[in-house]
Amino acid sequence: MHDLDLKNITANTIKELITLDVVTPEMYESVFKNKLKEFDNSIEINDIKVDLVTENLKTITKIQEQTKKSAETFQESIELATTAIDNNDTKTLIEIKEHMINLQRQIIKLEEEIFTDSLTKVYNRKWLFEKELDENSFKESGVLAFVDLDKFKNINDTYGHLAGDKVLILISNLLNKIEESRVIRFGGDEFIVISYKRDINDLKDELEKINSSFKNKSLKFKDDTFKVSVSYGLEKFREGDDFHSVVQVVDEKMYQNKKMKKTSEAL
Repeated sequence: MHDLDLKNITANTIKELITLDVVTPEMYESVFKNKLKEFDNSIEINDIKVDLVTENLKTITKIQEQTKKSAETFQESIELATTAIDNNDTKTLIEIKEHMINLQRQIIKLEEEIFTDSLTKVYNRKWLFEKELDENSFKESGVLAFVDLDKFKNINDTYGHLAGDKVLILISNLLNKIEESRVIRFGGDEFIVISYKRDINDLKDELEKINSSFKNKSLKFKDDTFKVSVSYGLEKFREGDDFHSVVQVVDEKMYQNKKMKKTSEAL
């Protein structure tokens, strides 16, 4: 921080305390720290947790083991139920029913892990194509936003992939705060936001808010600071519209948005 910055912070601290009859060192320290926080123009990302590759591999292994165990348990329950029905064993049938309810809970939890991106914890492509679409077509009408991080490769190349991962988590968390919408990590630094209730202008405003929050701030990683922003394309879709056709349109709009930024920066 420059000497001029410290002078400004000190001046603002004195301005707030000068009206008081008594000022203790503790009071001065408290106000000074608050002014320092207000002046800080960086967003701390060092504390963002990133799951290691080894943890992701553990998750995959866990899913495989649970799937195998669930299949075996299901088969055993069928055999026990068949015997219980033949013997008119009501007690055993009740126990099997409770066991199957518990198994169903485990399967739902397992499904959540399968359809979640391991890094950002938002939905993944598998969820999009298997749960959200019907043979690559939309099940109802809504709005789709295609979001791409600007100059993301430069972040990875300059500050390392750990910094890049933290930025992806930060962006996904911000997108996830958009109400009445669903966020999918489509690939790399590309995200899709789908809403069936938000107007296209509302969704645009939300994305602009994200960019505005970064406009006068930098991300702080270790001892480095750098800027981030996102480019996006928006398009309405109707029930039955082909997903790939809509993505092609928003992808082009996103690149136009990115191109417009570069032209503006060059001026």
